[in-house]
Amino acid sequence: MFSSKNRHNTVGPSVEYSPEAPDVASDNPGRLLVVSWNVHVGHGNVSALLQELLKQERALGHGRPDFVLLLQETFRRGEHVPDAGRARVPRRIRPPARGIDIVDLARSLNWWLYYEPSMRNGRLSGKHAEDRGNAILSSLQITFREQIELPLGVHRRVALIATVGGLHRPLFRVAVAHLDTRASWRRGWVFGGPSLRNKQAKSIISAIEKVSDVGLPLILGGDLNTHFGGRESSVKTVATMVHRKRHGPEATHLSGLVLDYIFARLPDDWEAGKCVRMASRFGSDHYPLVLPIVPPK
Repeated sequence: MFSSKNRHNTVGPSVEYSPEAPDVASDNPGRLLVVSWNVHVGHGNVSALLQELLKQERALGHGRPDFVLLLQETFRRGEHVPDAGRARVPRRIRPPARGIDIVDLARSLNWWLYYEPSMRNGRLSGKHAEDRGNAILSSLQITFREQIELPLGVHRRVALIATVGGLHRPLFRVAVAHLDTRASWRRGWVFGGPSLRNKQAKSIISAIEKVSDVGLPLILGGDLNTHFGGRESSVKTVATMVHRKRHGPEATHLSGLVLDYIFARLPDDWEAGKCVRMASRFGSDHYPLVLPIVPPK
């Protein structure tokens, strides 16, 4: 089942997808795997990543896991995306021929989806029109959704918050963010980027603090575009609210930079493993980060 809301005149409406007949939850579920990954507009092969994670869980002797994917740079294609007219739009990042858009992926997995486009993906129109943005894709039911319009830098950015869980799993909050790569020319371009990203991080934290169920466990993942590393103020801003569960010093982007993070604020009775970086990029220019969790039963 779909519902949608149009929030910006150069992109299509947001998408809230619920499976018509969701898979029956297991009475003895395995671990919860939270993934944060920039999929580079269809280049990241989500299905291949899921198969690898399932293989690893079996090898470790765990049951079938639940997944919550916090995805950046997902794309949606079709006539729901309006014509750009004369508006200035970001250049297109061309998806590969095999690239599947985020709505079709949710359908094929029979999972819940919350997708909010931040910007157009080029100027194509009609059935070929595309937009791109963040998405929360989950094997668990999504019961609350909220979007956060971030302070404007070079491109429009929208972070997402959702509540997931329910049957056989306690409720918890997740958030996904993709911060700007740089500031505008007027605000310092590359060297003004850290200040802009910190403003964007503060707006995310402010929005999280205002939600009514702020006491729920919280996991935040995203591409923070920290070109100057984990010492950037945006990382410190988020870490003041949630404990950082980052993978370690390994690069998360093919350039060798550490751009991606998972943060978690969990109760003492939630067992969280080490946040790890996958060995493969699965076609993207970013490596997926995975945080395994065993919530209380």
